[in-house]
Amino acid sequence: MNKVIIFDMDGVIVDTEPIYREINKKLYKELGAEITLEEQFSFVGNGSRIIWTKVKNKANLKQSVEELMELSKNRKYEYLSKIGSKITLIRGIEQLLSSLKNNGFSIVMASSSPKKNIEVILNRVKLIDYFQYIVSGEDVVNGKPNPDIFLKAAEKLKAKASDCTVIEDSNNGVTGAKAAGMKCVGFRNLNSGNQDLSKADIILEAFDEEGIGKIIELASK
Repeated sequence: MNKVIIFDMDGVIVDTEPIYREINKKLYKELGAEITLEEQFSFVGNGSRIIWTKVKNKANLKQSVEELMELSKNRKYEYLSKIGSKITLIRGIEQLLSSLKNNGFSIVMASSSPKKNIEVILNRVKLIDYFQYIVSGEDVVNGKPNPDIFLKAAEKLKAKASDCTVIEDSNNGVTGAKAAGMKCVGFRNLNSGNQDLSKADIILEAFDEEGIGKIIELASK
């Protein structure tokens, strides 16, 4: 039976949420959109279209949602391409990925980020080879908290939803994973804000030996 682990990237693999908030803060200011820190935290895990639809409607921006999505994607890509070693890995993530691979799990990425941004990050941190497939927010019409991106990831491996376990750091991600009928690990990352992870099957604050054991136990069921 094919057991699959589906990873979110930002806030789970790499601690990029503070970077994105800084980029977005500048972009919102340029556009004349007043977006609070609380609102930014509520966006964590959301698909790009959902975020920019909310921002456009709130600030009555003249640009189309597609134009805003493209602007954001390119701004982040330019920044990520330059900073290199400043991309911080979540502590224990390499050990987690290695343990999952050694235990025979299939590993897939399902991130709301654009594909070229996912690839530049995973290549920078030298973890891209762990992932059999990458599913991005561009591959689905409805982003998180909808289940589409997780169902697409399962489809890539011809796996049943019940054989998939998602690792997420946001309420939007956890909600999408459970809507897809999958098991879910909620990872508590303070840089992602005070996220409601209560729908997750288990909640972890670290990918230490104990945490890795709990993930393998849950995913093996």
